[in-house]
Amino acid sequence: MTDLHKLSKSKVQLRRGSLLKMDDGDYLLKEFLTSSEVLLQKVDDKDVKVAKLQDIVTDVIQAAPSEHLASDEILAIPPDELKAAKRKFKAIEPILELGPTASVQDIKIQAVKSGVHYTTLYRWLNAYLATNSLVSLINQKRGWQRKNIRTSDDVNKIIEHCIANYYLTKARFTPKMVYDRIKEACKSAGLKAPAQSTIYRRINLVPEERRLRSRGHLDLANNRFSARAGRFPNVDSILSVIQVDHTPLDIIIVDDEHRESIKRVWLTMAIDIYSRMVTGFYLSLDAPSTTSVAMCLSHSILPKQQWLKHLDIALDWYVWGIPKKVHVDNGADFTSDALRIGCLENNINLEFRPVAKPQYGGHIERLLGAFQNRLKALDGKTFNSPKVRGSYDSEKNAIFDFNSLERWLTNAIIEYHHTNHESIGVPPTTKWMMSVEGELEELPHGWPDVPADPLSIEISFLPYKERTIRSQGVVWDGIYYFSDNIRHLIGIRDQETRKPRKYVVRRDPRNIRYVWVYDEDIKSYHKVGLADPTLNFTSIWELNEAKLYLKKKGQSEYNQNMLSRAVNNMREIEEKARKKTKDARRKTQRKKNHQKTITPAQHFAAKEESNAISTEISPEQEVDDWDSGDEIDIFDIE
Repeated sequence: MTDLHKLSKSKVQLRRGSLLKMDDGDYLLKEFLTSSEVLLQKVDDKDVKVAKLQDIVTDVIQAAPSEHLASDEILAIPPDELKAAKRKFKAIEPILELGPTASVQDIKIQAVKSGVHYTTLYRWLNAYLATNSLVSLINQKRGWQRKNIRTSDDVNKIIEHCIANYYLTKARFTPKMVYDRIKEACKSAGLKAPAQSTIYRRINLVPEERRLRSRGHLDLANNRFSARAGRFPNVDSILSVIQVDHTPLDIIIVDDEHRESIKRVWLTMAIDIYSRMVTGFYLSLDAPSTTSVAMCLSHSILPKQQWLKHLDIALDWYVWGIPKKVHVDNGADFTSDALRIGCLENNINLEFRPVAKPQYGGHIERLLGAFQNRLKALDGKTFNSPKVRGSYDSEKNAIFDFNSLERWLTNAIIEYHHTNHESIGVPPTTKWMMSVEGELEELPHGWPDVPADPLSIEISFLPYKERTIRSQGVVWDGIYYFSDNIRHLIGIRDQETRKPRKYVVRRDPRNIRYVWVYDEDIKSYHKVGLADPTLNFTSIWELNEAKLYLKKKGQSEYNQNMLSRAVNNMREIEEKARKKTKDARRKTQRKKNHQKTITPAQHFAAKEESNAISTEISPEQEVDDWDSGDEIDIFDIE
């Protein structure tokens, strides 16, 4: 990880004919041989080879060029421009819902409703479809852009007509048959026919529910899209909706050093509703927070192979990609501004579960309950009540430390992926591949695009502040950050207000020894360390504990040096007590985890660091203790 990071939302497509830039050169993806192997052809010498999909995904991310198109930090966009972009999106949203079969008349009617000319609506629609990002609707300089679509209006009308009258009918024309009709119509009209891949992409954008109903699959459409108990509406393919939730695991773990009890850990997990695949998880000694959600989402979005190698697990977990919607409950950890902005920046619809609507929830709770049941066979398990527990001593029988529990859980998840799921009738991994490769004569959705820049994904979910940069550097919570790479930003004033310019600053609460400062002129983040590297604290929790420690001693005014000394004093006290109490051992283990944690994105870095990217948790949310008799709801999986 370097001290300068250029933001990018670019993605790598895994399609036949895709150009893949890999470590040893450029390749064309010729064919998917199996669900795990592909045929590649080198561009330079035309040599072909069979490659593992997992190796391609890893190599493509690591070989992604640093000069690829940069993206704006959404927080740095002026409020009036962002507001205007949101208005544009609201205007085109009804057309997006109709898909590519929206007619010219539909667009003209929507343009009248929105108070703009229909050609303007076309331009907004094309700009958004090029990136699927709100940032693409920010006003740009006039002139032709590479991302614009050059298909003429006459050809568009032919495409719309043929899709609506041949594909979206009970006659069920195949995409190839539709393309042949379009080609013939263009030839008769003296127009140049579009490429076959263009037509396939346009057909693939038709909403799944409309596709099924128009082609006569009414029962299947009702089963998939009608909201009823146990069913989640509007789930038509993988990554349409994922659900995220937390639970404390019903097992006692031990610390690394003394092998003595440090109580339970929290699990945050995400499930893909369509396939029931676990898309990602996050295990922590910290109570649920936006940190937990952000790390779980990052793990969910990014490929898992490098992370599996880090855990020394030689198994496959072919799940990655940005979900369309993240469905959560209404807890404080899911309603933070950092999570909302992160989802907005990555074009993720953050949706909260309606109150008293069981058909909108339950999948993730049942999944968590299923894994809780698996823990009942392990040493150190806990129970719902003293009566059930009997004479069993959970702490005395505990054998798992944090790392071994993480490895056990990962293996259990992969086993679950390959076990028949009663609700969907096949194993989750089979259902995932049915969406990728196609089913019931429908077009395959293909593999999700691979984010080319993992670190940009993680940074987008970090907590943030807006700060001016002065001669002392950046100040956050009374802590000073400075490095030479932000010296040129000192004293810069806003051209309109003439006041000191404020910069977006992001920070990882588990490692507050550095911050990220966004330089909007070069669309990049500067990594800026502590102005005084001798300061002792590492995490936001240590900093908050130091403030509380000084407050109890009657010191209401303090600086960063006093806070550092307070942390040092507290560590000495903790060292003396850690052999005596579970809480002290837990704090020591948690500090170790914060120092060594490697986030999903950092597995793709050239050099692994111990710095973690996450989001913030308030000290009030922190919970260190649960009684082994606490009741935890257990659910049976579908």
